[in-house]
Amino acid sequence: METEASVKRTYVGSLRCQRESLLLDGFKTFVISSDPIENNGKKAKGVKKYEVELQDTILFPEGGGQPSDTGFLKLIGDAQNVNIPVDYVHRAGLHAKHEVDRHIEPGTEVEITVDADRRLDYMQQHTGQHLLSAILDTKYKLNTVSWSMGGVPTEKKPQLEINDYFNYVELDGKLSFEEVSEISKIIEDYIILNHQDISVEESTPEQQADVKTHKVPDDYDLEKGILRTIHIGSLDANPCCGTHLTSTSQIGSFLILPNQTNIRGNNSRLYFICGNRVAKYGRLANEILFKSKNILSCPEQEITGKIEKMKDQIQKSSKREQFWMKELATYDAEKISQKLNDTGKAFLLRDEFGALDYLLQVSKELSSTISNFSEYEIVLCGREKQSASGSLIILSESGDKIVKISDSLFALLETLKGGGGKKGGKWQGKIANFSDSQYNASLDYLSTNF
Repeated sequence: METEASVKRTYVGSLRCQRESLLLDGFKTFVISSDPIENNGKKAKGVKKYEVELQDTILFPEGGGQPSDTGFLKLIGDAQNVNIPVDYVHRAGLHAKHEVDRHIEPGTEVEITVDADRRLDYMQQHTGQHLLSAILDTKYKLNTVSWSMGGVPTEKKPQLEINDYFNYVELDGKLSFEEVSEISKIIEDYIILNHQDISVEESTPEQQADVKTHKVPDDYDLEKGILRTIHIGSLDANPCCGTHLTSTSQIGSFLILPNQTNIRGNNSRLYFICGNRVAKYGRLANEILFKSKNILSCPEQEITGKIEKMKDQIQKSSKREQFWMKELATYDAEKISQKLNDTGKAFLLRDEFGALDYLLQVSKELSSTISNFSEYEIVLCGREKQSASGSLIILSESGDKIVKISDSLFALLETLKGGGGKKGGKWQGKIANFSDSQYNASLDYLSTNF
């Protein structure tokens, strides 16, 4: 068994994954260290995650706009033949740290397997970005300010939507629709007919004094580390730490969206996807198209026309709804005003027009007819049957009365949330789940007290 002292580290920049990007399994190496992941600077008791450093690795640590690889470690000589998942790899200075859920004794020999589909996808996007940026620079004199790789699930969003698969480059200018079409044809030529070999050149800063190092992270020691330059034939040479394909033909497919997003002055974002994502995007788009065709009961070529017609109908319906909502709000406000003149108290409880915008419209109508609320107590409450949610407004110049009413309703409505009105004026709240039993209890309370 190797010891830490006898094992020579391979630094980020010269990792095996960076030198042989298509080596995806069967790679054997040794564990140098296995440390608990620190929690707020302190090693937590019962920690479940460990950072493992290996002599070398074919798992890429996140960097340069490219996400971390995932994969497995298998302990050589382990009778149980267990695969230990590697969920994340990050760079710490010159070192690659593998996040696993168990301690692995330093000196242990392990065999690494990479999630090949994920690696290939990332390489297609990353190499595609280099090719796109090179063309934008040489032919259109547009600089790539930054880029972002899409299609990466996170804990907050494990299920991606169709547009989440797109990458983007931020440019210091904007392209016309015709220029985007032209770029697509140029890239297609580099993939199918005029494909270029992709190579990696390693050097020290002294060997390549002309290589720009301003994007190298501050914690990367260039005196010990390596500068890597990715060459796409004679077309492009660009510093990069990521893993790349060996030929532009391996990009496979390329799709650029014609619409760009304007950001920060004259800058824009150009969206694109490469490789297997194009087919995945096509399947998702076709699924949406198929569902839309069935919902609208028309062939594909008539979908846009149908949607335009429906949009026009919705706008007209919305205008009619706004008109009748105002009419009904005026009617409800008049009834409340009459009740106020008699008792000084009034309520409205509606089960159809229960949205907050309607209750605010009633409140607005009341304010136009009542100049002084000092003597009054008003409760406006409603429920939307479809969503089973509701809204509540309490109007009074007395903060004490508002607090008393809201406390009573809080006791009846378990999901009521809101605030305001402690000094008088208006209390406003929402009811997340307005059940039938709570609706009836509210009706009983309001009928008895108002």
